[in-house]
Amino acid sequence: MHKNNFKNLLKSKKSVISFAVIIFMIFCLIVANYLSLLLVPVSNNSESFASNATELYFLTLSKSQVENEVKVQAEDYQKIGAGGYVWKQNEYFYLVSSVYYNKNDAVLVKNSIKTNQGLDSEIITVNFPSFKINGTFSQEEKKVLDKALNSFYDFYLAIYDVSISLDTHVYNEISARLAVNNAHSTLKNTVDDFNTLFPSPTGSLATLSTALNNAVKESESLCGGTLISKSQTYPSLLKYRYTSVLSLWEGLSGEE
Repeated sequence: MHKNNFKNLLKSKKSVISFAVIIFMIFCLIVANYLSLLLVPVSNNSESFASNATELYFLTLSKSQVENEVKVQAEDYQKIGAGGYVWKQNEYFYLVSSVYYNKNDAVLVKNSIKTNQGLDSEIITVNFPSFKINGTFSQEEKKVLDKALNSFYDFYLAIYDVSISLDTHVYNEISARLAVNNAHSTLKNTVDDFNTLFPSPTGSLATLSTALNNAVKESESLCGGTLISKSQTYPSLLKYRYTSVLSLWEGLSGEE
C-alpha cells in the first residue's frame, strides 16, 4: 500500500517537473524571438518619389549683377510680348523673354528677333534637379504624389503650348484663355487632392505643399488676367506666369 502511494508520488513529481520544463522551454523560445526582433532590423517599406530632372532653355534679353537695372527694362519688353520675368542665376539677373524645352526652338527664336527686331539675346540653360520625398504611402497617396511632383513642369508645358499657339495665330485670345482655364483646372485638382491626403504635411511634404499652393496662386492670377505692368500684353503675361511657376519648381528642387 505504501509502495503504491510512493510510486504515485514519484509519478506526480515527475509530471510536475516535466510540465515545468516544458513551460521553461516555451518561455525561452518567447524570449529568444523577442531578442531576435531587437537585433534584426525590420523593413518599414519606405519608398522614394522624385520629380523628373530636366533642363530648359531660357531666352534672355539683358542681364546685370544689379537687379533693378534689369527690372526697369521689363515693362518695355512686356509691351511687345516678352515675358519680362527677372530670373537670378549665379551672380546675374536675367530678363527672360520666353522658355523652351527644345534648344533648337530657342536658337530659331533668338535668330529671328535679331533679324526682325534687331535685338541681341542670350540663351541660358537652367537645370532642374529632382526633388525627393521619402516615406511609406498608400497606393492612392503614391498616385497623387507622382502627379504633384511633376505638376510644375506639366503646367509650364500646357501654358507654353498656349503661348506658342497664340503667337503663331493658331489660337485667338479667347481660345487661349479657355485653354489656360483648363490648365488651371488640372493643376488645382492635383493640388486639392494633395491637400486632402496630406492636410498637415511636415518636412519635404511641407516644402512641396507650399510650392504647390503658390503655383495655384500664380495660375489663378493668370486666369484672372492680373497684369504685372499696365501695358503688358496677354502673350507677355502667359510667358511671365509660366516662368514664375518654373521659379517655384527651381526653388523646390534646390532643397534636398
